[in-house]
Amino acid sequence: MRRFKALDIANLYIDLANSIPGDYIDNLKLNKICYYAQAWSCVKLGHPLFEDEIQAWDYGPLIPDVYHTYKICGDRRIAEPSYHVDESLLTSDELTLITDVYLTYGKYTSVALMNKTHEPGSPWAAVYENRANNPIPLDLMKNYFENSNELEVMVPNLKPDKVVSYA
Repeated sequence: MRRFKALDIANLYIDLANSIPGDYIDNLKLNKICYYAQAWSCVKLGHPLFEDEIQAWDYGPLIPDVYHTYKICGDRRIAEPSYHVDESLLTSDELTLITDVYLTYGKYTSVALMNKTHEPGSPWAAVYENRANNPIPLDLMKNYFENSNELEVMVPNLKPDKVVSYA
């Protein structure tokens, strides 16, 4: 099994968001979507989608490499990924999960996603300390989301040649 970098997955989400007319993804939303993808991958696929650590920052779960790559965009739309990812390296289950996560969470604003990740009892809330940037353990994320049914599996048998071509 190939382990991806969070930036690989983030770049897929930027391409996906930009392929949907009127859609919008900024740095904060991108980090939240990647957080949800990692959590649901642990639950649905039984393994992390990427190898990077997710940390509990003041504005919610963030992945340092993703955040620093796109911080120049501020709260503006990310127009282009830093590089394009060869989607053939992902399994059809991984592509389906990536798409399902975007269809479930991509409809929310950055602030709405931030508020959602800040809910009492969430993995972020369990480890957050002001400006400490504590890691959010994968097992904590998995346990929390195993008891949730919020992932909308919109296309249960989706086996896209390209994630972006589906959108």
